[in-house]
Amino acid sequence: MLSDNTIKVEIDHGPTSRNSDVMMGGQLSDHSNTPIVDDGIGISARGYEVYPKSGIVIFLDVLGIKRMWQELQPIEIVNNWKKVIRSFMHVVQERPINAGYFFRVLSDTIIITIPSELNPSIINRTFDLLLEPFIESIKTRMLLRGVVSHGRYYLSQQLIIGPAVDDAASHHAKLDWIGIAISPNVSTRVNNIVNNSVIYYHDIPLKNLHYPGVALNWPNFDSNGQCYRILQEEKIKADASSKVKYDNTLKFYNEVGVQP
Repeated sequence: MLSDNTIKVEIDHGPTSRNSDVMMGGQLSDHSNTPIVDDGIGISARGYEVYPKSGIVIFLDVLGIKRMWQELQPIEIVNNWKKVIRSFMHVVQERPINAGYFFRVLSDTIIITIPSELNPSIINRTFDLLLEPFIESIKTRMLLRGVVSHGRYYLSQQLIIGPAVDDAASHHAKLDWIGIAISPNVSTRVNNIVNNSVIYYHDIPLKNLHYPGVALNWPNFDSNGQCYRILQEEKIKADASSKVKYDNTLKFYNEVGVQP
């Protein structure tokens, strides 16, 4: 059983695993005698604790949580974050790329995994999914940074681990803007990505360095300039160490987006 701060959408156990629905009497629906067990954390089916996968791994987290506590009531922050979670969860549920997707929230971080091969199509479809909820997150003033990675990962009821997870987690923590981009490692493995929701950007900012790659082209969909104005307002309130994130974001906007 997952913890209260976890949202389980669906897990596909893969082509090599059998149906593992738990039936009455503690047996699995494959009619084996494998019982359900309590590992001290929750109930699970013995032998089905870890699921190896290969596919997309997305990490998104909120910037400026410390400042929010100084400006808003806790319930306002929680409600705004719930709105953001619902908007991402809605598009994943309504337009699933793969039935084996998994959606999890850990504090101020959203993790999405999608089993898939790596090709331009899966990158395009992934960024298509992220576009609308990302724009809505800015309008809610919950400003996100995120990385899209691809590779091997392992799912359990308590953990998501593996090289693709490490890649997404390490690079998203270094991103120095408000935006979503492909990880540097994946950028070197896939090309010919053409889509309205993505753009090749030569200057994706990490702390202390930049790299070229595909980024979410959200500025091109901010036709009335609402997101731009919100970012300018938030920059004024940001502390000195955070202003560079806004500078990098507004630079990206001015280079690729519709001018407000």
